[in-house]
Amino acid sequence: MSEKIFPRNLTARSAQMVVGNPVTTRLESGVGNCYPGLEFDQRNLDRRFFPGLVFEFISQSDSPSPDAFRGGALLLALNLRDPELTPNNPELETVAIQLREALDTSNTAGQALSIPNSKWYLQSLEQGGKLIPLFTIDNGKEVPLDGLLVWRLVRSLEPGLANIKLKRRDTPSDGNPPSVTEIELNGWRRVFVDPNSGAIGQIYQPGELTQSLCSPWQHDFRDCACFYWASNHPDIVLGEDTLGEATLPSGASADPERANTPIDWLRSDRSLASRAGAVESARTDRPFQMDHYEISQRWQELAVVIEGKEISQIYRAPSIDTANPYANPEELATKLVDLAGLEHVLCLEYLYALYSLVAPTAADVNTWPTLRDDLTFVSHELLLIAVSEMRHLRWVNQLLWELDHKVITKQTYGPALGVAECIPVGNGQTRPRQLRPLTKMTLADLIAVESPSGGIDGQYARVLATLRQPEYPNSLYQLAGKIIADGVEHFSKFSEIETVLRIYQGESAGTEIVPPYLKNVTPAPSDNPDAQQAIATYQRVLDNLSSAYANGDMEDAGYIVAARQEMIGLQAIAKNLANQGFGISFFDI
Repeated sequence: MSEKIFPRNLTARSAQMVVGNPVTTRLESGVGNCYPGLEFDQRNLDRRFFPGLVFEFISQSDSPSPDAFRGGALLLALNLRDPELTPNNPELETVAIQLREALDTSNTAGQALSIPNSKWYLQSLEQGGKLIPLFTIDNGKEVPLDGLLVWRLVRSLEPGLANIKLKRRDTPSDGNPPSVTEIELNGWRRVFVDPNSGAIGQIYQPGELTQSLCSPWQHDFRDCACFYWASNHPDIVLGEDTLGEATLPSGASADPERANTPIDWLRSDRSLASRAGAVESARTDRPFQMDHYEISQRWQELAVVIEGKEISQIYRAPSIDTANPYANPEELATKLVDLAGLEHVLCLEYLYALYSLVAPTAADVNTWPTLRDDLTFVSHELLLIAVSEMRHLRWVNQLLWELDHKVITKQTYGPALGVAECIPVGNGQTRPRQLRPLTKMTLADLIAVESPSGGIDGQYARVLATLRQPEYPNSLYQLAGKIIADGVEHFSKFSEIETVLRIYQGESAGTEIVPPYLKNVTPAPSDNPDAQQAIATYQRVLDNLSSAYANGDMEDAGYIVAARQEMIGLQAIAKNLANQGFGISFFDI
């Protein structure tokens, strides 16, 4: 290749801070949101879109007076020292000479534009034979378009030659009509960055690109028109646990309904009594939120949010788990095989419970008006939890094959796809595995097993302590930590499901209570054709996963795709069986 490739992001590669705007103002790092922007206000680029001139885009809503001059693009200043008036571009040399002469204060246009307190507005843009007027006619008078609209039209200009027209819209102080009311200039649309370095042009002064940004901890939270915050701004959050509040033995809140009810972060009433749930939209929440000056006065009361929950006191990170590490990698691998069985059996219990739910479209909305929406929510959340358990099964197997690949274990322990016989429920207790519909008792058991440090999460304590040791790669410790973090989220989701389903009263069916959201399914008999098809399909899922997890190589990723396709087919079979009053007998495999 004869032509040298020259990088255009030299500023991003500088060994030290470049004098001028902060690094967040570099165009290559900017988010494409322009109202007014996150790292910089992009209107401040376009205010200098035409060499030698500086404009201000005035929104009609920002104007204090109702006169006809509100809005539009107002000329703020001439800048005859603009480097682009002497461009290093032979194609623009002739145009540049003519533009410099026109703007010189010794000439008619330059003199008129430099008159103190004169108000010159952009009247039109023209490029490529297309003329764009920047005004409307109101009662026979020309009224500039709103400044934001003018700005968007300016942004639509392509790099290259352009023609602009300016019009004076004020009356001189002596009362006489101005001698010059319109000026036409030929120039070009500014190129904002240096073509060699990628740096923003020298015409922009330090701080200029950020000068109009909102105050991120104050009015921006109230005023941002597009809800795209210039700082991390939570809309709804979970309330913090207060001192003296009752908790479960696991440390979780004893009132899951309150603990899992989203509240408005901007609420004006910060008392405990104000922890009512946020309503359905920002518009209806608005009357209960802080106002502009209230935010300025009370911004320090807005709580920091960590993991979706408000923290108003000093944050103390959770204590490092003090569990004893396993004696050697072989003990660790043996435990991981057991944990894979636990993740697998929970996935099966959750899927069976999911397929026991009435389809939202079949909900009895005449008796229970909210049942359809509640079933949609519960089905969605339960499916997400089941899929997460499938992901955990994969991650535990990844831990096993990583130990094998890095020759940490003396033998290969995977793939681990067994199904555990018993499930821990905290305090050293276990329960036998069961395929059950999602009754109140079943849901209580599922909450117990996902309770923080009480059920399956507690089983990972020694795994995490072992992987924290320096002889193990840090990536394995991080992976185990992700499994535990997901488990905490499962507990929260199950608590939300319990809150949603609590209002439904069951109807007696013999000795069983069948709530209106539930089908009274039982494990399908082995001679049922659909049940046989379901078992065969799930066996193919396991066969594909076994092949994929055997070595953990990307070359085997096709087996994952095949397993997913089989799972999609299994879901259709499961729904068909549920309509017959049966669930898949997963434990028959």
